[in-house]
Order: sequence, then C-alpha cells, then structure tokens
Amino acid sequence: MDLQSLVIFVVAAVVTAVSALIAFPLLRRAGVVDVPSHRSSHSQPTVRGGGVAIGCGITVAASMAMIWNVSQHGVYGIGSVMIPCGFLVLTWCYSVIGMSDDLDSLQPIGRLIGQVVLALVFSSGIALFSTQGIAHVLAFAVIGVTLVNAVNFVDGLNGYVTTWAAITGGWFTFVGSWIGENDIMFLSLALAGSAVGFLPFNLGRAKAFLGDTGSYGIGAAVFAIAIWLFVLGVPIVVIIAPMIFVIFDVGLTLVMRLFQGENIFLPHRQHIYQRIQQAGWSHGRVSLFHAALSILACILSIPTLIAGNTATTYPAHVFWAGLLALYAFLPAWLDRRADKEVTHV
Repeated sequence: MDLQSLVIFVVAAVVTAVSALIAFPLLRRAGVVDVPSHRSSHSQPTVRGGGVAIGCGITVAASMAMIWNVSQHGVYGIGSVMIPCGFLVLTWCYSVIGMSDDLDSLQPIGRLIGQVVLALVFSSGIALFSTQGIAHVLAFAVIGVTLVNAVNFVDGLNGYVTTWAAITGGWFTFVGSWIGENDIMFLSLALAGSAVGFLPFNLGRAKAFLGDTGSYGIGAAVFAIAIWLFVLGVPIVVIIAPMIFVIFDVGLTLVMRLFQGENIFLPHRQHIYQRIQQAGWSHGRVSLFHAALSILACILSIPTLIAGNTATTYPAHVFWAGLLALYAFLPAWLDRRADKEVTHV
C-alpha cells in the first residue's frame, strides 16, 4: 500500500470515528433510538442512524482522492472526478432514504420508488460512459435495489454489516489495484476505512447501529463499485465473492418463507445469521464467522481474477458450495448440540 492509499484509508477511519462521536449524542437527543421488540436481536435501547458517520468518512476520503488526482493530473484528472462524484451522490441519496426510515417519515412505497429511481438514474449514467444497452440498465437497476435491500435485511447483529463492508471494501481495493483502476481502488479504500472506523462503536456491545441510513448507504456504495467493475470486464465471480453469503442468506430465507406461506413483508427473525445467534452464539462471534467465510470466498475467486473464467478456475468455485452448505446447516447443528447437552444434563 503506497502513501496515498494509506492516507485515504486512515482519513476515512478517523473522520468516521470523529463524526460518530459528534453524531451519536445528537441522534439520541433527537429520539433516533432503536427500542428492542420481539424481532430484535438486542436488549438495550440503542442509537440508530449511526451510519451517517460512515457517510462522512467516505465523503472526506473520496474528496481527498479527487483533489489529489486533479492536483497531479490537472484537467486530465477531471474524468476521474466524475466517478467519485456519482458514487458520493448515489450513496448519500440512498442514505437519505434510509434516514427517512430511521425517522419514520417515509412510507415503504415511497422508499421503494426512491430506490428504483436512483438505481435507474445511476445505471443510465453508467450506460452513457460505456457500451451497455437498455437491457443492462434495467438489469443494473434491479441489482441495485436488490442489493441495497439485502444489506438492510442482514443488518440485524452488532458488527455484522460493518465487518462485511470492511472486507468488501478491502477486496474491491485489491481488485481495483490488480486491474490498474486507481479510482475504484481509492473509493473502495474509503469504504473499507470508514467501516473500520465505525467498528469500535458497533462491534461487541454496540453504542450505535448503522440504521437504514448506514445499511442503505453501504449497499449503494457496494452496488456502485460492483457495477463499475463489471463494466470494466471483471469476472462476475470475482465481483460477487464477498457478497455471496449476504445474497444466499436473503434469497434462501425469502424462498423458505414463501414456501411456508408466510407474509414476506412482515418482520421476522429467520435469517440464517439470526438463527445462528439464537442458537447460542454471540453477536460478535456470528459477525466474525461470517467475515471469515466472506474472506475465504474472496480467496477462492483469486484464480478467476488471475486467469479469467476458464476450465481450470471452475473447481475453486465448487468450494463455495461447501461454504454455503456449512453456513446454511450451522443453525440446525447448533440446535441439535444444545438439545443433546440438555438431555445429558
């Protein structure tokens, strides 16, 4: 990691931490507090909407990267300003939609319409600077709305989404560096650094939750970087590697609830990560376990990053199936072990 990259990462982390210390008391006084309910995985009232601090960290770090780029390349660096600007606008717009939910000031249909419009506008902008057609624009928009909501759905345990954001940002930083795209690398570093800066407040006994403000913003940031990597020709396997468990958890849970005839729009605690926690694991242990699996998934995609989608790289993807199976069946195994311990007692 060179000096510029290190500075961006550290600035993102520090600004996030300082912003958190300023924002949390203000949010508490404003009554933006999550009160535990029957579907909660926590037991104490906790400030929500803390993800605004991550937004501040990303913004300052990304702005520094833009200024640095223009100072080095002059007018030729203007092109590199467009990507970070679009990235920041998208993440903040989604964060504002999320904040409206944290403040209970926007109906679900309004949030969905806002998400769809933002995803379409961003995807159309991507199409203007690439060779993507209308089919890709629509597909990107669907992916954006799906991913943002998926991240929001898995934001139910202390540190879960924050550690995942740090790993995803770190992986995209590596990929951006590998393909020689500094803009992608710096934006990913800003995301990773901001997530790391928020971890002390969110891991363990959380002082604040990301809230929809943070989960929407992080989801939008990951969506923007992922789509840009796809446009640049990065294999899909490499792009989805850090997201595979989030997508799998949300998708499987949705299918199972539909199969059981449940109303999928009602609150629940049936996600795999929630069932692991209910089986006896702490928030931190579940979050770190998911983080470890995500890192392994990224490592298994390295052959594809190096050689592309070839017959020689396909075997590495088979191990994904094993990791997903481990993740899916862990709650049942923990429940059975707990039942045996009770029986022996």
